[in-house]
Amino acid sequence: MKQESIIGIIFIALGLLFFLNNKNISRGTAKLYQKIYTEENLKIMFKAAGIILFLGGIFLIYFK
Repeated sequence: MKQESIIGIIFIALGLLFFLNNKNISRGTAKLYQKIYTEENLKIMFKAAGIILFLGGIFLIYFK
């Protein structure tokens, strides 16, 4: 019961933070996404994701 209350308080605090500070968060996030998600970076990210998924699939097939 006590642990659930603490988690609930944390969620309430995060919700208020996002609700009341959304203009500042959105401005900073938009700038970050413009830097990170360029076409060249996305090619690298998708290649890495493909390799991770492929190796994860092989691992699950042979070691489970």
